[in-house]
Amino acid sequence: MLLIGFRGALAYYAPKLYREYTDKLGQLVDRDPSLRWNFNNSIYPTATVNFGPQTVCYDHLDFGNKAAGWCDITAAGSYDYKQGGHLVLFDIDKIIEFPPGSHILIPSAVMRHGNTPIQPHERRMGFTQYAAGALFRWVDNGFQRAEDVRGKLKEKLDAEAPTRFEHLLDLYSKLEELADDRIRVFGKSSGVGEC
Repeated sequence: MLLIGFRGALAYYAPKLYREYTDKLGQLVDRDPSLRWNFNNSIYPTATVNFGPQTVCYDHLDFGNKAAGWCDITAAGSYDYKQGGHLVLFDIDKIIEFPPGSHILIPSAVMRHGNTPIQPHERRMGFTQYAAGALFRWVDNGFQRAEDVRGKLKEKLDAEAPTRFEHLLDLYSKLEELADDRIRVFGKSSGVGEC
C-alpha cells in the first residue's frame, strides 16, 4: 500500500497513532453507512478552511481534539514568510518560519500554538485537519455516551483508567523505535515512506 498526502505524513512519523485513527475512525465509518471520509488521502474526519484574508491564530489549545492526536496544519496565500506568518509553539519556545504551502503535524490539544501577523497588503489562509477526542471515546464506550456504559464494558473501562495516560504516550514512537514501529503497523512492504 502506497501512502500519500496527509495519510502518509501521519503514518510515516506516528505509525501507532495512525493505526489508532484508522482502527477507531474506521469502526465509526463501518458502523454508520452515512459517514464518508472527507478526502481519499486523509485520515482526519474534520477539516477547517480559513480563507482569511489574514488568518492569524493567537496562543491557544484545541481542547476538543484527541489529546494525543496530531492536528494537520497547512498555510497558503501570498505573504513574506521572513517577515510574518511564523508558526509559534509556545510550550517549547519555538518560532518557525512557515512559508505558503508549509505543512506541520502537532498535538494541538496539548501544545499551545499560534502564528504571527503578516503585512496589511498580504494574504494568508489556513487549512487544518483534526479529530475530536469525543469520536474516539464514543467508539471506546461501545458507541454510546460514557454515562450510558454499563456492565462488563464499564468494568473494563474503569480498570483501564489508571493506565490511560501511558496508553496515550505509547501511541508516540521513540526515534530509535520508529522504523520497527512502521514494520509492526504496516509490514515490511507497506510502502510507508515512499511518498
